Amino acid sequence: MTAAPSSSPAAARPSAFPAVGHAPAKKPRDMRLDFFRGLAMFIILLAHTPLDPWTLWIPARFGFSDATEIFVFCSGMASSLAFGAAYRDHGWPMGTARIGFRIWQVYWAHVGLLLVVALLLWTIDANGWGEAGMRYIARVPIVPLFEDTGPALAGLFTLTWVPNYFDILPMYLVILALVPAVMAAHRAGGTPAAVALVAGLWLATQFGLTNLPSRPWAPEIPWFFNPFGWALVFFSGFFLGMSWIPVPPRSRLLTWLALGVVLLSVPFAWFRIHDGLWLPQGWWLHDWIWAAREATEPLWRKTEMGLFRWLHFISLAYLAWMAVGPRGHRLVEPLRLPGRPGGRWIALAAVVLVATFPWAWAADIQALAPGLDAWLMELLGPRAEAALGTDLFIPGERLGMTSFAAFLALIVLGWAALGRRGRAFVATTGWERFVPVVRKVGTQSLAVFLVSMVLAQAIGAALDVTGRDGWTVGVANACGFGVLILTAYVAGFFKSQPWRRPAPARTGASPAERGVSAASSERGAAASPNERGAAATPAE
Repeated sequence: MTAAPSSSPAAARPSAFPAVGHAPAKKPRDMRLDFFRGLAMFIILLAHTPLDPWTLWIPARFGFSDATEIFVFCSGMASSLAFGAAYRDHGWPMGTARIGFRIWQVYWAHVGLLLVVALLLWTIDANGWGEAGMRYIARVPIVPLFEDTGPALAGLFTLTWVPNYFDILPMYLVILALVPAVMAAHRAGGTPAAVALVAGLWLATQFGLTNLPSRPWAPEIPWFFNPFGWALVFFSGFFLGMSWIPVPPRSRLLTWLALGVVLLSVPFAWFRIHDGLWLPQGWWLHDWIWAAREATEPLWRKTEMGLFRWLHFISLAYLAWMAVGPRGHRLVEPLRLPGRPGGRWIALAAVVLVATFPWAWAADIQALAPGLDAWLMELLGPRAEAALGTDLFIPGERLGMTSFAAFLALIVLGWAALGRRGRAFVATTGWERFVPVVRKVGTQSLAVFLVSMVLAQAIGAALDVTGRDGWTVGVANACGFGVLILTAYVAGFFKSQPWRRPAPARTGASPAERGVSAASSERGAAASPNERGAAATPAE
């Protein structure tokens, strides 16, 4: 006999958390998520390396948002896949337990990270391995850990001491702790309730109502990353991953609007413009840009996640989403790159490279060819002044213009020098090998992030000793990228738990050994699909 369906609203409405055994299939990993999170890991290494010249060219220099937004947004999407399924499959209590376990992991990762970096910097100071006169424990800064150890340790373990440089994981901890509340809000009132909760927290942050003290001895100084403001970025990704809000349509109009937001942000975000390095101070345009930037500071401030920062990031994310194509198909297809530059472009690039050589490569010339450096100083200084009535030295604040021009010229000449086969290799085989490596780094973001934070300080100390000419910086950063890639593959190996796979049959094995192997295979075959998937797929 079939029971009549209930007519009550509660029976008609599907549960927000279906019962075990009726869960929808787990969503597969999104290659776009892993790829962009992997790119963010490389950028974060550069951004945290002290005085790394490459940081002058990372995306953060040209817009309000930076790699932190990429990391947090992608973490939100990954959390929807990793934790949202736990809520759907097992209900709110078990989903919250899953969140609690992740918080436990990240908490100890944060504590361990600070202590490891502290040990590294103390070792550099104690052995005099760094630059003479530099106190490396003050660079981060973690001096209280050595001068006022008790309160500093108490603050570390209670998250009331969150020094700069170690503030990303505490922010992530608090945001994770908000997930159960957001899930409960969605269960009670659907997407509008969840959005209202996140928006309300963000709005309260803009008025300074959610500040958390970052130092027990100076509680008036808040966390640099206010988690209640940054929750807006995290849950933007989380809501998309949970399909609570629709994915924006692929639209030419939206593409142009997003591009407009990104380009219009450049003068107000790039220090070379708003600080008067490329636009002389006193020009009306510079003064207007500076005044507008100051007047809108609350809208682009990083601590509270100002509205302009969020809008800039969403626009940049939309452009990246459009660039990789539907379902990221361009990540697995050959790149469409321009062919050989024309003769006029090559000639112009050569002229620019020669003309900017003495200024764009000043540090490299001084480090690698002191004799040439002395001759250029004489030529551009006394000799030019005698012949022209003025020297040809460029003010330090304008040197960035020559570096930028030389960089563009090198791209043109380098692309032409690759030849037809070289350019084809970059567009096909090179791209085909590059994408999986970056994706691998993105799948192991926590392990890679922890290593990068330690590695950045080690690279910075090494560059203090060797100098920061183009070659040493290039080698140091390349080695750093290599360590991150190695970390990702090692972490992936251990997360895959290869020791749990059935052992291959050995020729000549004893009956007892064959019996153990057969029993192991039977247990593996009897495992549920979810259990086998959990063992094979690394968690976020």
